[in-house]
Amino acid sequence: MAPLVGRAAALNGLIAFLALACGGEAPRAGAPSESGPAGGTAIVAFNAEMGSFNPLVNSDQNTNEVIYYMLFTPLVQYDESLEPRPYLAESWELEPEAVTFRLNREARWHDGRPVTASDVEFTFERAKNPETASVLSSAYLELVESAQAIDSFTVRFEFSRPHARPLDGFWWAPVPRHLLEEIAPADMVRAPFNRQPVGSGPFRFAGWEAGERITLVRNPDFPESLGGPPHLDRVIFRFIGEPATLLSEALTGQVDVNGSLFPHQAEQVERTPGVRLLSYPSREYYYIGWNVRRPLLRDPRVRRALTMALDRQQLIDVLMYGYGQLATGTIAPWHPMFTAIEPLPFDPGAAGALLAAAGYLDRDGDGVRATEDGTPLRLTLMTNHENPVRVDIAQVAQSRLSRIGVAIDVRTLEWQTLLARHRGREFDAVVQSWVLDNFRVDPAALFHSSQADRPGSYNRSGLKDVEVDRLIEAATATTDPEVAKRLWAEFSTALQAAQPFTFLMWLDELSSISERVEGVEMDARGTLVSVADWWIAPELRKYVSERGN
Repeated sequence: MAPLVGRAAALNGLIAFLALACGGEAPRAGAPSESGPAGGTAIVAFNAEMGSFNPLVNSDQNTNEVIYYMLFTPLVQYDESLEPRPYLAESWELEPEAVTFRLNREARWHDGRPVTASDVEFTFERAKNPETASVLSSAYLELVESAQAIDSFTVRFEFSRPHARPLDGFWWAPVPRHLLEEIAPADMVRAPFNRQPVGSGPFRFAGWEAGERITLVRNPDFPESLGGPPHLDRVIFRFIGEPATLLSEALTGQVDVNGSLFPHQAEQVERTPGVRLLSYPSREYYYIGWNVRRPLLRDPRVRRALTMALDRQQLIDVLMYGYGQLATGTIAPWHPMFTAIEPLPFDPGAAGALLAAAGYLDRDGDGVRATEDGTPLRLTLMTNHENPVRVDIAQVAQSRLSRIGVAIDVRTLEWQTLLARHRGREFDAVVQSWVLDNFRVDPAALFHSSQADRPGSYNRSGLKDVEVDRLIEAATATTDPEVAKRLWAEFSTALQAAQPFTFLMWLDELSSISERVEGVEMDARGTLVSVADWWIAPELRKYVSERGN
C-alpha cells in the first residue's frame, strides 16, 4: 500500500508520517457539538463510477472503501498503528490453527434484522465457492479452511495451517444471509442487491443515478458500541470523468472532496483559497501487467526487456511531478517487511540484446522485431481513459518500446470495460494499479500458481513459477519477523526475474478538501477512513442545497 507531500522520503520518515497522520480513530465527541448539532451534506467526487456494493463480488477500490467505512461492518478494522482492532467482532480468541470471534450483539442490518454468526458463515461459504468468483477468497481466505457458527453471535474459523498475522485475513464485511441466500453463487455478480445494498454500517444506501451520483444517508440507529451515528446527514458521491471539470468544481466549491486528484493538479490546489491539499502514503502502486500466456510474452527475458526499455524514474519525475517512489515489487517502501533490492536498470541496449537472445530480430528492416516465422512483436496496451496519468504512461511506453523494435498499439477504454477485460484475461498488456487489500504481506492472490486458472482471480497475468510459489508459501507460514523479512526479499528477487509486471511506482495519494468540511483525515487506510467523523458547521450547511445538489 509512499512518501509525504509528494516527494520520495526515507523509510523512517514514512513510518513517522504514518504515526502522525493516522487520525481516523480520534473520538468523535467534541467538534460538532461545539458548533451545533450533527448535520449537513458533503459532496465527494471520483473520476469513475463505482462497482458493486456486494462485498462478495466487488473489485473496485473506491467502492471497497464505501463498503468498509460506510455501508457495512467488517469483522475487524485497522487502527492508526495499522494493527487489527475489534469492530463487528468485538473480541476474539486466537489459537495457532483457529480463531473464534464474538460478534457485537447490537449490530443491525439496515432492515432491522440482527447481524449474526450465520451471516458471517454464509459470507465465508459463498466466498469460498468457486462459482461465486469472489475476490475475498483469494485476497483474504486462501489460508482459512472452514467457518462454523457456534451460536448466534459466535463464529469459529479453522486455518489450513498456522501462518503469520492471521487476523489480517478478516478485514472483510459479511453480507445479509436472509437477502442473498436464494441467489445462486454464479448469479451473485448480477444480484439486484449489488446496486441496492442493505448494509449494517454507519451510513445507509439511498439511491444510485447511473453515471451521475450515489447518495448515502446517516444511519441514526448505528450503535454507540460501534462508534455511533456519523455526523453528516448525507454523503453524495458524484462521478466526473473529465479531470479538468472535476478540478474546477472542487476549486469553486461545488465538490467538497476530490478523491481523484492528479499530480499535475496539486500546485493549483495549493494556490487556491478555501481548499487544502492532502498528500499521504498510499497502498497503491502502478504497473504494466503482461499476460504471460500470450505466445509473444511467455519468455521472461522478453518481459524483463520490456521493463528495461522504460525509464521508470523519469515517469515519476515528469508524469507524477515527483509524487511517487520507484517500485521494485509488491512490498511498500514504508512496510516493516520491505527490503530494498536493486531495480532492473533503464538500459535499452541490454533490453534489445535480451530480445535478440529470445529470438526476436528485425528481420525485414521495418523497425519491428519478429519471430523466426515472421510473427511481429506487436502488443496491445490497454488502459482506462478516465485516468490521464495512465494514458500518459501508455503513450510513453509506446514511444520507448518502439525504439527497441516493439510495436505497441494503445487502446483506452472506459474503466468498468477495462476491468472486465482484465479480469477475463482478455489482454496482452495493461496499465493498471494495485491497492493492497490489507497490511499483511501476502501476494499469493496476484502471483501464486493456484490462482492462475481460477476464474475471477487476481492472478490475471497467469504466472506459474515454482520458485515464486515456494517463497510465498514459506514467507506467509513463518511467524518469525526476521525470517519473514529475509524470505520476502528473496521473493522480490524471484518475482523480478519472472517479471509478470513492470513495477512502475508507489503512489502518493492526493486529494483536495474544501475547508468547510472538518474532521477529514486520510492515510494509508484510505480516502474515507475518517468519513464518519467529518462534519460541517451549521452556517455552511445550506450551501449545497442552494446549489441544487
